[in-house]
Amino acid sequence: METQQPSLFLSLDAEKAFDRAEWPFLFSLLQHIRLPESFLAAINALYTSPSAQILLPGAEPIPFMISNGTRQGCPLSPALFALYLEPLLQHIRMNPGIQGLTVRSESFKVSAYADDILLSLSHPLESLPQLFKTLDEYARLSGYKININKSEAFTVHVPSLQYDYLCTNFPVRFSPSSFKYLGIMLTNAPTTLYDANYKRLWSQIKKDLECWDRYQISWVGRIYSVKMNILPRLLYFFQALPIALDSDDIRDIQRAIDSFIWQGKRHRTARATLYRPKEAGGLGLPCLLSYYYAAQLAQVVAWHSPQTSRRWVDLERGLMYPDCPQMWIWLPRAHRPFLKTTCPAIINSLRLWDKLATKCDLTSFPSPLTPIMRNRDFLPGLVSSSSEGWMGSNISRIC
Repeated sequence: METQQPSLFLSLDAEKAFDRAEWPFLFSLLQHIRLPESFLAAINALYTSPSAQILLPGAEPIPFMISNGTRQGCPLSPALFALYLEPLLQHIRMNPGIQGLTVRSESFKVSAYADDILLSLSHPLESLPQLFKTLDEYARLSGYKININKSEAFTVHVPSLQYDYLCTNFPVRFSPSSFKYLGIMLTNAPTTLYDANYKRLWSQIKKDLECWDRYQISWVGRIYSVKMNILPRLLYFFQALPIALDSDDIRDIQRAIDSFIWQGKRHRTARATLYRPKEAGGLGLPCLLSYYYAAQLAQVVAWHSPQTSRRWVDLERGLMYPDCPQMWIWLPRAHRPFLKTTCPAIINSLRLWDKLATKCDLTSFPSPLTPIMRNRDFLPGLVSSSSEGWMGSNISRIC
């Protein structure tokens, strides 16, 4: 937040989200987006006169009709709910009164995963009234309702008088510095992200390992316990929170895993052997550092996705302007312009790319993906008017 613009992050909690979808609204929406008639007929068949029963001990079942909500356990329900929620998200995006965070003239307002909505708003005194008005209108039309008392927000660069006004006039729970969204603690300072998330995760993993160690689990079973329980949790954090790890912490967790596998006794097999896949004579014990590197390199791969296909990629490109991350990494280090961004996710991904690109033989230098713009070995690419002509012809790399 280099602009010091008063901003607010808001996590909306939906009240019985999947159960509140009103069918007239949902079916009208499906027709409006022009889904095939055969598909609509199949949906109507699934939602025609469904019923349920209340079972009480010693009494006859009490049947009742269902008239709203998506069917529980149906694999189609998440997709239907996503379609049901999209008009609200689109209205928020298009409402000029709801102002999002602006990066290079592009506004970033809303992110959603199932019924979890995260809003990033600027000018909260003007944006919040418009937002709640939109939520009320949508609730009347669709049945979707926000549990305001469970929704959380924190502010960034908001003066104390404005903060007091927000806390007094809006029923949202205001946190001074952080809240949890999709299992990740979001904080108003990048420097506190690591302690707020990874420190807690390390502590919980150690407690779990100590608890499991009391049970009679085979050697191979302990390895599978790590693969099935510890690794998925770590991978989620590696992918959702691409910040630098403390090398001492990751080594400490790896030692705790080793102690759990060998029950505190002397190692009988080298760790490198356990890391190998079964096909190579190992047991596939996760090397946490390698998984972390792979997760961060996946971020680098995503930088090369088409424009507007991934919103977080568009955001990181805007934060790195006038450079493009998918071009910058392929320039020789001596040719790279000074990195102007302060985004910790971008800085960490670039640092690991430089560390691993040659070490792991991921590319050659110079690479066929070397850009022609800002390339000192291609002098026309250093002239702005010339480079604009090259880009206009869709020629941007050596190959």
